[in-house]
Amino acid sequence: MIRGVALVLICAALALVPYFYRLELQARIEPGPQADAQVPPSPAETPGSGSERPGPVEGLQLDAPGPEDPPGGSLEVVDGDDLFALVTKQTTLGQYKPHDLEVIPEKMIHPDQRQWPYLLRREPLEQLTKMWEAAEADGVLLTVTSAYRDYATQERLFNEYAAAYGEEEASTFSARPGQSEHQLGTTLDFDPRGGKAGWDWLEENAHHYGFALSYPDAQAITGYIEEPWHYRYIGVAAAREWKESGLVLCEYLKLLQHRSAQQPVFNSSILKDPFR
Repeated sequence: MIRGVALVLICAALALVPYFYRLELQARIEPGPQADAQVPPSPAETPGSGSERPGPVEGLQLDAPGPEDPPGGSLEVVDGDDLFALVTKQTTLGQYKPHDLEVIPEKMIHPDQRQWPYLLRREPLEQLTKMWEAAEADGVLLTVTSAYRDYATQERLFNEYAAAYGEEEASTFSARPGQSEHQLGTTLDFDPRGGKAGWDWLEENAHHYGFALSYPDAQAITGYIEEPWHYRYIGVAAAREWKESGLVLCEYLKLLQHRSAQQPVFNSSILKDPFR
């Protein structure tokens, strides 16, 4: 009898490990509702405005190639208007800013962060609204903790992380300016209320509304630690195909590039090294 009860307790504890690991990841990176949450603006700015910001932290040279940049520091410039733009540590969006940003309704924002506007491009906002309503019908409240961030905001964020954790560690969980998917205006960080059930709902349903998880537990491929809250909109059809493929998002987007160039789709060398 005692042995049976002990076995049940052990199984229950093991089932909760992924959930508590996820919480530990968030707490390790930054206090607050989400690790990659919108940075509170200074009195002279609002998120995404690109107005005044603090200067670089002493000792950092963000204009110089970082340790993860390709040899010679040459970064490929990508077009942020491309829904499938490959945003990695080998590319840059430069000063790109979307042209059709709209304000996310306050009810979708985390309660602790509703004093600032959060922006998203028109099409992903339409799909976010549908997903939010579907989740609510299933008893899950999806709350947004970060959305569009411009180059200036990302520069400030990375500088602050680098000052706190060191540049090398900061680069494992924060993108350098010009290299954040948030700059696309199609990317969101979520904090689904309701514990593990909320996270499970997001993982199982987000692709039906065009959102793909950017950073699973695949740091060797993405260069970033796992971020189960970070989703990027790539369109409903593409997101469903991505989900079915089982590929990491950056691998899938690289595959689309080869497909559009009329190169063989299933090339094993492409899948082994999506950045070659």
